[in-house]
Amino acid sequence: MSPVETAARPAPGREARPGGVLPGLVLPALVAVVAAGAVLWWIVSQSESAWRLLAVGRELVPPEYYPLSGFVIVFATTLGQAAGWAGSSALLHYVATLAGVPRGPGLWKLSMSVAYVGLGGLPLLTYHVLFGAPLLGLPNPAPEAWLAARYPDAHWLLYRAHPVLDASVIPLAAVFLGGLWLTGTLPRRSRLLQTVLALTVAGASLAVALSLAVHSTLVHVRLVD
Repeated sequence: MSPVETAARPAPGREARPGGVLPGLVLPALVAVVAAGAVLWWIVSQSESAWRLLAVGRELVPPEYYPLSGFVIVFATTLGQAAGWAGSSALLHYVATLAGVPRGPGLWKLSMSVAYVGLGGLPLLTYHVLFGAPLLGLPNPAPEAWLAARYPDAHWLLYRAHPVLDASVIPLAAVFLGGLWLTGTLPRRSRLLQTVLALTVAGASLAVALSLAVHSTLVHVRLVD
């Protein structure tokens, strides 16, 4: 055995573990979670009326805490979306190996890419199909002027920021897919790139969670107010 092979071989009793890379992903994931929480907190602080109109926890939460309950439910949805991406990536990888696809970094990249496109694209499309068209037939069909006059901060989120949130998944996907496929095996060795990729996953998850909250608020406004 050559000196290089000897040096690369793990010492007895310290064999490499398949999941050994996971601890190294904790910091990027933590940074992404904190960043998503900070951005969401800022958005909620700039649009408190929207969360009072949505009234998450009605009958259980005092009205003055509706913005906080809205933050909690959207943040939890964001974490659930990110966890769903991770689980879907692993599931797709497992199914592909069962189908005979050779294991390797390329398969992991493909699995994560497909799961990422599903994370951002499919939920947003579903929200607009389920909520967008039916909204046109609901009572109070034009609440925009009413919101602008009475709740300008809610109008900002529901009408001005809403398209930006939906469109944000496109540049986020470009960064994610570019960082994943155009850097070779660098994502496994670069903590900075791992953090960037984690931020894109958190960003897409936050955009999807906020889009659900926005559509739910619009439905609530048209049905109740």
